[in-house]
Amino acid sequence: MYLLLDIGNTREKAALVKQGKVTALPQLAPDNLAKLPIKAVYFASVASQEKVAVIKQLLGLDHLPWRQVHADAQAYGVRSSYQQPQTLGVDRWLAMLGAQLLFPAKNVLIVDAGTAVTVDWLDNEGQHGGGWIIPGLKMQQQAVVKNTAKVFNSEMFNGRLEPGQDTVTGLQNGCLAAVSGAVRLAWQQTACDKLLLTGGDSKFLKPYLSDLPLVVEPLLIFHGLARYIDM
Repeated sequence: MYLLLDIGNTREKAALVKQGKVTALPQLAPDNLAKLPIKAVYFASVASQEKVAVIKQLLGLDHLPWRQVHADAQAYGVRSSYQQPQTLGVDRWLAMLGAQLLFPAKNVLIVDAGTAVTVDWLDNEGQHGGGWIIPGLKMQQQAVVKNTAKVFNSEMFNGRLEPGQDTVTGLQNGCLAAVSGAVRLAWQQTACDKLLLTGGDSKFLKPYLSDLPLVVEPLLIFHGLARYIDM
């Protein structure tokens, strides 16, 4: 059994791999991990090495091998379009590896809807076609509220694709329209077989993209990360 970690600046997400099967680990707690026969930890991180060291100690796993994965020029049949591949976000790289594993020989549009929304094209031969990075739903709302005097918001997101009748719904509905509209525009750019959606805001976008050949895969990045096990 292996532990997979996606270490961000604000939080960590985890999954387990046992006999090739990837499952989510909702609670990343030392007591839970101590009971598991973990052989090694594979992780992707955008945080500092100091934070990684702290996590090792907090989880009580500093005695195990820790193997960090970075974006590559090519690996496992996937080729980056970046001239400097190491500058591609590792989460985007792993999402492409996961997409190519789950949907081999398919043209896939990959959307990771988190703090930022990333959009990447991957063709049926594993060639990355480049991508977009746009502010996510929360970031867009924060930007408008911060930079305008009379716009305010609610903590609860209830965006819908309809005209808002007050400031809060106008803001939230507008941000949802911006993100879902960008995804639809991306879909029109290049013919694809699947729209693959992941990330925490997938639940908000899914109802408005369901007419497309949509697959929601919360563990997409971990499917990509698991490919590096026993490399």
